[in-house]
Amino acid sequence: MYILSTFTLLVELYYGCEGDNQTGNITTENQKIRHLQLLDRLDKLLISSSGYQDLALILKKCEEYFSYKRCVFYAYVPWSNQFYGVIGAELPKVQSMKGELTGENTILSSRKPIYLKNPKNYVKEEHIQLFNLSSIIFIPILCEDQLFGWLTFDQLGEEFDCTKEELTLLEEVGKRLGLFLSRKGEKVEKNTVLHLTDRESMILGLLAEGYDNKKIAGLLFLSEHTVRDYVSSLMTKLKAKNRTQVVASAFRLGLLS
Repeated sequence: MYILSTFTLLVELYYGCEGDNQTGNITTENQKIRHLQLLDRLDKLLISSSGYQDLALILKKCEEYFSYKRCVFYAYVPWSNQFYGVIGAELPKVQSMKGELTGENTILSSRKPIYLKNPKNYVKEEHIQLFNLSSIIFIPILCEDQLFGWLTFDQLGEEFDCTKEELTLLEEVGKRLGLFLSRKGEKVEKNTVLHLTDRESMILGLLAEGYDNKKIAGLLFLSEHTVRDYVSSLMTKLKAKNRTQVVASAFRLGLLS
């Protein structure tokens, strides 16, 4: 992160010198400098953040820095090849989003940033209505080919344009968040009020990996009825309405890493 921040400063100084010598490119150079300054602000925020529990703040700052009204994080579970909504405005709607990456989810299957001025032919109508979408941007969160999930940016129902330069800028945001989420050995501060038993923690981990009750029961030598009781207990403790919300809430609280 510090290397990225230093690199940003050096490139900014370089473009400043070039701008003095080539006045015809001042507008372009100013835009590049502004983008570098925004990435520098993001770098500093990520450096000062401690882990997953700060993601909600990071997303709010991304809205502010890059001038979007809504930024949502969707996590990817590689073991089950599924995605689910984790953090964003109107949280119940976000957490209702879940599914498996199939041929139908061509947008999420791409590992390149995608801007849709009109998402009608690419996003389900029910989701367009749910989030009142007009235009939307999908940014993969990657680090060394490891996919952590996606960010989406939109203007709460307002149609907007996105240049190639702006899309490249947001692609860099996804790479920096991927680097942030891949940090090793960080100590996650767990919720001090919420207490899970060892068995509940074990089942929570298996839920996060996409196992259903039958597979969990087989792995832990329990009955499916007992597993359902544990899942029900987790839903109560995490104030979740379903299994997806259990995992999403545990992710936000630092119970999963």
